[in-house]
Amino acid sequence: MIFVSWAARPKLLTRAATACLLCGLAACASLPPSPVATTTSPLGLYVDCRGQAAASPTVILESGAFGTSADWDFVLADLAKGGRVCAYDRGGVGASPPRAGDQSVTAIAHELAGLLDRLGETGPVILVGHSNGALYIETFAALWPNRVAGLVYVNGVTSNDLDDPALLRYLADERRLSDLAVDAADLGLAPLGASAMVKAEGLQGEAAARKVAALTDLRSLRVARDEDRAIVPGLTVTREVGGSPPAIPTVVIVGTTRPDIFSSKAWRAAEIVPAQRARRSWILDALGATHVSPLARDRAWIVAAVDWLRSLNEGEGARGAPGAAAFPQGASR
Repeated sequence: MIFVSWAARPKLLTRAATACLLCGLAACASLPPSPVATTTSPLGLYVDCRGQAAASPTVILESGAFGTSADWDFVLADLAKGGRVCAYDRGGVGASPPRAGDQSVTAIAHELAGLLDRLGETGPVILVGHSNGALYIETFAALWPNRVAGLVYVNGVTSNDLDDPALLRYLADERRLSDLAVDAADLGLAPLGASAMVKAEGLQGEAAARKVAALTDLRSLRVARDEDRAIVPGLTVTREVGGSPPAIPTVVIVGTTRPDIFSSKAWRAAEIVPAQRARRSWILDALGATHVSPLARDRAWIVAAVDWLRSLNEGEGARGAPGAAAFPQGASR
């Protein structure tokens, strides 16, 4: 999912504005993150792992369209306080070399499986997927449910979008915006967009440098565009392999600044389906959050979701989702 407010869909976008599509328009926090412990896996993918292995499962963060591990800098710092957490750059995106194969959702799921093997993650992990990243973790969970201890979908694209023609139209529009994003880079506008993103998210130091590098590298941008083109066909593929497994505890975070408009209602209806199917679930309506602000300013939603899933795996939380007092803000359904 491209990082653009749903309320802005009807507006025509100029090529100059497309530079900002590469990064999104969230007003995010600027607190300095904790020290980074970065590794490169034997697979060659760039991986940013922080925190110490604990009784609770390792958390894996999956980025959305045109996203990299740099976008998770603040979330990584917060989650590392409770255990091991890793974000990575998919093959061909950011600091990772190209993957051998296509950009399909199943290819990305297999890439993640190989990465977990090489990181020594033999037990189930908690997967957090933002935007298009939600479809990747849904696909992974459908293929290897025994490797997943919990799922967090953050403003996620999932196979349930197939049931609403309006959402399919939105996603088709976004494929065209992905093409425009690469066109903007060809026109020399990528540095402008990259600088705007770093400033908006408050990224600093190495994370800021990696974000700028990813958004000004035509190779990386073209792979990200091709990944985005594969999302709509991937909806059917993911549904055919079973979709989000009901047996896996699931949290859905729905961020919106305009819950009253048609597009917000349509997206929410599709986004909450995995939680409605799951035997243990928590739906968090992050009112006031933008599409990307849960990665930074509003990251308390993700922290709360992961904390709950960690507690389930530590033998706590047997009576279900936390009560209202545990919410960062807003309400659970």
